[in-house]
Amino acid sequence: MSAFVISDAAEKDAAEIARIEKLCFSTPWSQEMILSEMREPLSSFFVAVSDQKIIGYYGFLHILDELHILNVAVDPAFRMRGVGSSLIAHLIERAHALSARAVTLEVRESNLAAIKLYEKYGFVCAGVRPHYYTDKENALIYWLEL
Repeated sequence: MSAFVISDAAEKDAAEIARIEKLCFSTPWSQEMILSEMREPLSSFFVAVSDQKIIGYYGFLHILDELHILNVAVDPAFRMRGVGSSLIAHLIERAHALSARAVTLEVRESNLAAIKLYEKYGFVCAGVRPHYYTDKENALIYWLEL
């Protein structure tokens, strides 16, 4: 894999983001859901691109002085290459640029790789949302104070 760059996502990227969703999540967002969220004024999406191929992405809502992470995903074929770490670092840079005071997210309690990544960047578990996901798995609520 050659180097990758992180840039603003465009609506034309929704199909590739949906492809990655299907590879990564048991209840993926559809292309239509992604497009709808991309069109929301409080939402921002970014993509990691290598050799003109989207290999990862993240999206967030900017509400008052907080960023709420919607999703972060890396194509499984490109994992363990620093893409996820770069996406989280980029997200934190965006949070600072937007003068956010905190970043929050929910993560499946079974998603140990994601939890380890968030904790690497200073996120701390602040609670549990019982039966949050459609399959009734709990979500852990993570916060990063900036």
